[in-house]
Amino acid sequence: MKLRNKAFLHKVEAVKGADAVPTVGNDLVILNGDINIGIPTEKDDGADDLKGTFGPGASVTTKQSMTVPAASRVRGLGQGVGALLVPDIHAALMASGHAVVSSGDGIATPRAAVYTPTSDSALLRSATGYFYEDGLLYSLLGAVNDLTFEASMSALKASFNVQAGYAVGAVVALPAISQPSTEVFRMTSALCTIDEGGSTVNIGAFTFNAGVDVQEANETGLHYFEVANRTPTISIDPRAVATIADWDALTNSTQMAITATFTNSLGETLVFNGQQAELAENTAGGRAGNITRQKSYALKESAGDDQYSITFTSVL
Repeated sequence: MKLRNKAFLHKVEAVKGADAVPTVGNDLVILNGDINIGIPTEKDDGADDLKGTFGPGASVTTKQSMTVPAASRVRGLGQGVGALLVPDIHAALMASGHAVVSSGDGIATPRAAVYTPTSDSALLRSATGYFYEDGLLYSLLGAVNDLTFEASMSALKASFNVQAGYAVGAVVALPAISQPSTEVFRMTSALCTIDEGGSTVNIGAFTFNAGVDVQEANETGLHYFEVANRTPTISIDPRAVATIADWDALTNSTQMAITATFTNSLGETLVFNGQQAELAENTAGGRAGNITRQKSYALKESAGDDQYSITFTSVL
């Protein structure tokens, strides 16, 4: 088997419209990933789309696009004045239609970063990705991505598909990259709760999908990706719920608030909050001889884009 040498760096633009330059040691590092290169085609005059076809007499241009599926365990900010202002998955959060508010100085108050979904075009950001593979550097400019969190007792993992047009640069050596020193988040069932009808149900795992719809604009003289829509959902498997009684209580509810708290070895916290979760889908299943349904909840807003919040808080 051939050993593939690859790495992915990811950095959000600091100024809207200005491509960022990821640097080794400072930006999110994914050491494993896949790469898909698509080359759609179209007519130069833009009268009709001609995708994937080279017909006689058809004047076409080629446009290169790339999708990089990536996954990373979610890490904290750190401790004291040395804590990060934003987590290492900052670029993935911002490039999936979020805004952030940072606070704390690491001396009197812990550093914190609160992410919320946004539809404000002035706040939307794209990112730049550097994908190194077998001696080649692919630059993903104006990249956006979807975003899914998988929460379990072992770790909290973020998965996302980075999509952009790309440019292949000069042949470069794979840089020396090491994993960040910040600590990963884990969950305990006592800290992950769902409030329904005034009672609390403990769960040990769930999947949160930010529901981001990434679309490609592929027209003559115009080629870009954008976050076009958002329908966030949380899915809970009956095997992740503490007891059958808890599951029965959950089964009988149609609307609830969801709060999930994660901690790490430093004592940092990451909190998911969804204040208005409504039942969206049931999927047949079973547990201990009982008929059950895997439940999916749609996160609704009460004002603006307040469907959910994700809060990172460091320690002093």
